[in-house]
Amino acid sequence: MQPPHVNQRRRSLTAVNLLVVQPDELCPPGQLADWLSPFQVCRAYGGDPVPENADGLSGLIVLGGLPGVHDADRVPWLTPIMTLLADAVRQEVPTLGICLGHQLLAHALGGTVISRPQGQNSRVLRPVWTAEAALDPVVGPASAQLPAVAWNADTVAVPPPGAIELARSDDGDLLAFRIGRSAWGVQWHPEASYGIVKGWYDAQCRAGTARPELERGLAEIRAAETELSAAWRPLALAFAAAATGSREPA
Repeated sequence: MQPPHVNQRRRSLTAVNLLVVQPDELCPPGQLADWLSPFQVCRAYGGDPVPENADGLSGLIVLGGLPGVHDADRVPWLTPIMTLLADAVRQEVPTLGICLGHQLLAHALGGTVISRPQGQNSRVLRPVWTAEAALDPVVGPASAQLPAVAWNADTVAVPPPGAIELARSDDGDLLAFRIGRSAWGVQWHPEASYGIVKGWYDAQCRAGTARPELERGLAEIRAAETELSAAWRPLALAFAAAATGSREPA
C-alpha cells in the first residue's frame, strides 16, 4: 500500500496539511499541482486509507471519478470519503468537492444525487452565477463568464439543507454550492486538462459507453484548451487562501 503522496511543487500560498482525496485513478489532481502549494494525495482507489476524521487538516479537496454516489456497495472507499467530508464540514475545515466530490459532499450532508435525466453531460459550459456568488470568498474571484469542463452522468438534484446555491448550468443543473462557513462543491472540473479528459473518453470507449455527443464534447474541450488552462486558477488560489486563513494576492 502506497503512503499518501506529497506534492513538492511550491507556490506563494502555503496550505499546510492540505489533503487531496483521489477516488479514481483517471481523475488526478491535474492543474491543482501547478496552482497549489505542497499537498498530500490520498489515492483511495489504490488502497490508501481515508482518514476517519478531519483532525489536523487545514483543507480538504475531494476529486472526481467514474463511480457515482450510489456505487458505494461496489466502491467501498466512497463511504469513508463521505464520512470525512461530513466531519470536515462539522469542524469548519475548508473543503472543496469537485464533480464526484461535489456529489459526495451533497449526499453526505443530506442532499439528493440522481442520474441526469438528459443523459451524460460532456461539453464546455459557462456557469450561470447567482447573486450570492459575487460575494463568495472562493468562487467570487472566479465568477466571470469562464469556460468549464463538464463530464458527468449524475447531478445534485436537491442541495443539502442550508446550502447556498452559487451557480447553475444553462439547462438547470446545480453547478456550485456552499454549505456551512467553509465548504464548497463544484460540478465542473477546474483541474482537468484536455489530456485528462481524453483519458475519460478513451475509458468510456473501451467500456462501450461512448456516444457521438461525447466525441463532440471532447472536441469542444480541445478547442477551448488554452482558455481552460488558466480559467480556474483564481478559484484554486482563493481556496488555498481560505485553507491558510490568508488573503495574499494571487
